[in-house]
Amino acid sequence: MPDKLVAKELSDFEQQLADQGKVVESYFYKLFPHSVSVESRLDQAVEDTQQLFDVGEQSIQQAAFFAEGLFAQCDLVTLNGNYIDLYEIKSSSKAQALTGEQNSYLTTRKDHVWDALFQTEVIKRSGYSIRKVFLVELNKEYEKSGNLEMRDLFVISDITDELEPLRGQLQQEINFANEQLTVKKPPTTCDCVYKSRNRQCDAFPIMHPEMLGYTVHELARIGSSPKRLEAMVDEGHIEIKDVPLNLELLDAHRDQIASFQSDEVIIRAEKLSIFLDRLTYPIYFLDYETYAPGIPVFDGTRPYQQVPFQYSLHIQQSPNSRLEHKEYLHTENSNPIVPLCQALQKDIGNIGSVIVWNKGFEGMCNRRMGQSAPEFNDFLMNVNDRFFDLMEVFSKRLYVHKAFKGSSSIKKVLPVLVPELSYQQLDIKDGGAATTTWGKLIFAMQNEEEIQETVHALLEYCKMDTLAMVKILEKVMQVPGVLSLEERLRG
Repeated sequence: MPDKLVAKELSDFEQQLADQGKVVESYFYKLFPHSVSVESRLDQAVEDTQQLFDVGEQSIQQAAFFAEGLFAQCDLVTLNGNYIDLYEIKSSSKAQALTGEQNSYLTTRKDHVWDALFQTEVIKRSGYSIRKVFLVELNKEYEKSGNLEMRDLFVISDITDELEPLRGQLQQEINFANEQLTVKKPPTTCDCVYKSRNRQCDAFPIMHPEMLGYTVHELARIGSSPKRLEAMVDEGHIEIKDVPLNLELLDAHRDQIASFQSDEVIIRAEKLSIFLDRLTYPIYFLDYETYAPGIPVFDGTRPYQQVPFQYSLHIQQSPNSRLEHKEYLHTENSNPIVPLCQALQKDIGNIGSVIVWNKGFEGMCNRRMGQSAPEFNDFLMNVNDRFFDLMEVFSKRLYVHKAFKGSSSIKKVLPVLVPELSYQQLDIKDGGAATTTWGKLIFAMQNEEEIQETVHALLEYCKMDTLAMVKILEKVMQVPGVLSLEERLRG
């Protein structure tokens, strides 16, 4: 099996997460200024760790232990006599871990505790005793003001007592893993058959090539309905084309399946018309690009706060007026919030609908900017009050197309409704790349030609987001039974 697995190149977003983790660790280590780091890996790391202990080092970053076939490399350990304190550092905030405010790439608090538990087991089998185990997370309430205060930036929780009740389960997992190592034949399946597509392991395509088509694993948010997914798989309802519509299904899943099986677009024209009645001129199509470092770099911001550094704004004053475009991109190594708000306040009027794609995100950005720059709070809250979320046409299933595959992402909707527009022709193709590129622009780029090319690429990407909304709205208005904005005004 290992020889069949090919290492995947990390996406910009995945690389961002990996880099954030390293940065967060480096800042926590500042609380242990005399700690030393093990730079090697595997067997050499175990040997180097022991040598550091032998010469009297008491705080070791990336300390490695090996015993009874088990290996662990720990973020930080401190040694007192024969007792070890273990620090498990996570780049998520405590709120993310407790409330589940993360996507599939981020882990939960349960995962964090489990990671620490395994490390303590290896350390114990290596001949050391554990005194305390700490979970280190970012403090989401910490607001940067001047120099970073390390002790306020992190939340350090003693989780020692949480580990013992889980030790029996861990032993079972270790025993099972050891048994699997003695099996000569590679596994033929795994529990990923009961997981949504984005949670399946890299070996799944090898073990289950028959499940790589359009299957129930791609039903919208099926990961939050694990029992429903498990039942469909166990009953043999795998391919979307074969799922009986008389099963007990969520309405969203029924629409997704029905649109594919019938090869018809599902349009709820009456509800769509009522929804569109909320639009008022002038209309503004607004999109932000944001930067959200784990360690806040701008005063007045918090860990992982989404800080807008750019916006695109398409404007239509009346049904027959020419489409206008305005934009802002912050290009200095400074906090972008105030200058961005100043520019937006000049570009956007006090009345008319503000069309966004996912008002929850843009609304959160405005609320946080209003907290960081109170002088703009009333203006930003006025913008929020005027939001019209175009994504809801699709997330509320007023318009369902089989090619959306249950998604309401603009990247899924645009190729179906407006195939002549494409992000693929752009140098920057997604939000993760935009964030990473802006970070390089602000903090690293020196070459003037590269800077100008990057500025152009960022502007073109954000402009595409709002132009996409303009064109999607036009297509929605062409649905039979739905009045155009001009007709709506006359009527």
